[in-house]
Amino acid sequence: MTNAVGRTLVLAFLLVCFPLSATGGGIAAASAGSVDDGSALAGVAAQQEAPDAGGDDAADNDTVRHRNPDEYDEGADQAELERWLSDRLSGQLEDGAIQLSEGEADLASQFVGEEYSDRLEQYVEVTGDAERAEAFDQAQNEQKRMTEAVSEYEETKEEYEAAREAGDEERARELARELESLAEEIGNSSQNVQDHYDSISNDSDIDLTDAAEEIEDVNEEVQTEQAAIREESFVETELSIEATSEYISFTDPLVASGTVETENGTPIANREIRLKVGNQEIRTETDESGWFDFEYRPISVPLSADSVTVEYVPENESTYLGSETSVPVDIEQVEPTIAIDDVEPDTVAYGDRVDVDYDLRVGDERVDDVPVAVSVDGTPIGLFGSSNGSTTGNPTVPADVPSGERDLRISLPFEDRALASVTTSTTVTVAETEPELSVSASPTGEREVTVNGTLEATGGGVEGQSVRLVADGAVLETVSTDADGAFGASVTVPEETATGEVQLVAVHDDEGTNLARTEAATTVSFPTSADSLLPTWAWLALGLFVAAVGAGGYWYRDRASASAPIPTDPDEADDDAPTTAGTSDPVSSRTLLSRASDQLSSGNPNDAVRDCYAAVRQSLESRFAASGPLTHWEFYRRYSDRSADAETESAPLRDVTEGYERAAFGPDGVSEREAEAVLERARELCSEATRTGPADD
Repeated sequence: MTNAVGRTLVLAFLLVCFPLSATGGGIAAASAGSVDDGSALAGVAAQQEAPDAGGDDAADNDTVRHRNPDEYDEGADQAELERWLSDRLSGQLEDGAIQLSEGEADLASQFVGEEYSDRLEQYVEVTGDAERAEAFDQAQNEQKRMTEAVSEYEETKEEYEAAREAGDEERARELARELESLAEEIGNSSQNVQDHYDSISNDSDIDLTDAAEEIEDVNEEVQTEQAAIREESFVETELSIEATSEYISFTDPLVASGTVETENGTPIANREIRLKVGNQEIRTETDESGWFDFEYRPISVPLSADSVTVEYVPENESTYLGSETSVPVDIEQVEPTIAIDDVEPDTVAYGDRVDVDYDLRVGDERVDDVPVAVSVDGTPIGLFGSSNGSTTGNPTVPADVPSGERDLRISLPFEDRALASVTTSTTVTVAETEPELSVSASPTGEREVTVNGTLEATGGGVEGQSVRLVADGAVLETVSTDADGAFGASVTVPEETATGEVQLVAVHDDEGTNLARTEAATTVSFPTSADSLLPTWAWLALGLFVAAVGAGGYWYRDRASASAPIPTDPDEADDDAPTTAGTSDPVSSRTLLSRASDQLSSGNPNDAVRDCYAAVRQSLESRFAASGPLTHWEFYRRYSDRSADAETESAPLRDVTEGYERAAFGPDGVSEREAEAVLERARELCSEATRTGPADD
């Protein structure tokens, strides 16, 4: 799409759906309408007719928030369209901030919701300004987080006040501690939102000063409320730490001592306390003066760190408030060793849990509670914690690991950390799993069909797998399964196929997985030519056409009998000599099968499958006296219709036909394993045709 066409289409969409860059009450009406009764456009129209409520103040505002839609005709230049969209986005940010400051968190979240995302997509399409679009996107995400945190803070505060009123001091302190965390989160989000506002307003005429002030007002109100809750619920503490040396490593740990006491100097004496040092938890005990000591071995701390944070973390029911300080450090890297002791089970399949017992050490010291990465055949299973030398979590085999003997690798995936990266591996056998595929279809138009289905294995859907939708040998579309293993598509059946009962087949045969090939079929009914109600003149024209065809029928049959789609053995016939359909030649079929076997041995599976199909076609045409050129699927259907037990007897031919289709027309062809299966089926069919002779017509 050219820029001009793209801008025109986006502009047309905006003019039809959103004729006014509404703000304040207009946007509120649109948002509420979209949720409640679909009356968004009525709200916008009302805003258009409303007088300017801003008065002189609005006239003095340099940021134009409302624009006349008549100004945006098809000749509008890109700068005007960009301005319209940026005004819209910044306006929604500001309106969301206003609603948040007024205590309307639900409404505030709508301003940075789905409509905002749609506008942002249009902004990217029109402007291509990735940097500004990123700023708009980050502002949206951070403002949503802040809005959700404020909403949760208000709900938790109501619970806190109810607990205090009921005299449940322990529950009140637990809730007060939750409020402390939420208040900290709100403070961080407030600063981030304002930073993103600055990025949006940088070097542009967008002014988000008012929105930034609203966000800051919300934060200040929360922090003021939390200060009061903190004072009535907790006793604040101070933490002091002294280290013997700042040069530390895993083998040369940080040795430190310290004190923890209340704000007025009263020691927190004679109790077990919990310290969080870096990302590790350490427990120690204080004496009567509040003094304690501890050791800390750095594991995942970056080598660039010049300090580590030590935090006193009281229990939830404690009356004390936590406190923290930092200790200067200089970290030296140490290289550990890792070994796999055992893998259970040694043969796994899709969805199986893999238990790995391993030993991570630095010298003689075991290292626990460290994240390790597990992969099979290069496919990551995930990042897992460890405890007592074994992985924790649920590392299971994904579908995207081919079956067979595969490499299982476990590693400490660190880079420039206190412990160096280390890896080791072993082998496991990945078994093939038989999945279950289902498909349904219904016509939705003259040749259009809606297809739905699921791919499941071990009792659940399989995500991210390709499924081909095939009708009469033609691939209509390739779809991918979602998180539940479901797939769906709207496909168009070829005109020459869309008549009568049409079989639609879903096929999953990705060799890059540990799932076996599987397929499922359904039928769709289309009107036949006899079902169509043609006007009289059309029947007359059809009659003339049939007469003309009849006059040339003998010539056509002469030509048809002289041409055959089946290749012959070059040792027994001239390359240019056609094979007559309906002629029995069992020797030629045996020769073709022999050549197919040679082709397979020479590493040419596609040529082998084509020879297999040629042999089968010759044998079965003699049995059913088939005449005239037929496609491979037309021939399959004729054979199936004439078989006594169509479902059982046509299964081998279906396997050969599908193999031939992939070998002759598929982008990837067939594998040697698939060619071996086709050769076995072809021998079965040719032997059966020779033994039974021609079938009754």
